[in-house]
Amino acid sequence: MSPLRLVALLATLLTAATTAGAHDFWLIPIASRVPANSDLVVYGQTSSAFPTTLSAVTPDRLTEARVVGALDDERIVALSTHANSLVLRHRPKAQGQKLVAVSVGWRQVKETADSFRKYLVAEGAEHALTHYDQTGQLPTSDIVRRYAKYGKTVVEFGSGPRAFDRVLGQPLEFVPLTDPAEARVSSELRVRLLFQGKPLTGARIHAGRAGEKGEAPQADATFTSLDGGVISIPITGPGLWNVRTIHVVPAPAGADANWDVHWSTFVFNVLSGR
Repeated sequence: MSPLRLVALLATLLTAATTAGAHDFWLIPIASRVPANSDLVVYGQTSSAFPTTLSAVTPDRLTEARVVGALDDERIVALSTHANSLVLRHRPKAQGQKLVAVSVGWRQVKETADSFRKYLVAEGAEHALTHYDQTGQLPTSDIVRRYAKYGKTVVEFGSGPRAFDRVLGQPLEFVPLTDPAEARVSSELRVRLLFQGKPLTGARIHAGRAGEKGEAPQADATFTSLDGGVISIPITGPGLWNVRTIHVVPAPAGADANWDVHWSTFVFNVLSGR
């Protein structure tokens, strides 16, 4: 397909998909710093507007719910829902910085080739549409698409060793290279994106923060991961930040689907002081 025809196709699909929106899955800690004698509580939020939620992922859909420290790795068993949020509650055994990680298992969708193209545009994956069009891999008949979502956040539990750069093994995973607890306005947070444990170069990644009370909505920034899967995120203001991406690939041989869509997010808090 010529570049002009592809641009026309993208415009047509985008118009057709205006009522659809991406539904990321975020882990939102009730507090980014928790006393060692308290429970760590995190909400799982699903929507297209960070950090709000439209529906609750139910505990039965989770394939992973963990609290991971520098030297410890504990399963979260206190899982519930409240209103439109998944609720995770856990009191770690040891103090220190903790990563909370959740994986939401596969769900399948049967759709037409045209519907798959519209989906890619609606979910902000035009780069995948372009790539697979150029390689001749876009489907021309009905397909089965499956999707899974992975969320991470970081919480300070008392005081202790750092855990921010631990690789947890999620299929699509953001791994901070600098400590989010040290992020301040006018600094940067460096993050590596891994797919199946290997750096993912050329991925389209979005980052932004929730506007504080009285602020206008905050515009997200978009990055492309460089060699080593690394991006540097300029910290432009205090508050709750998120980094997110999706990665679309043909499903592996023997899978019960034709295409896999992986969603990944990472949430951290930036303090206002220096």
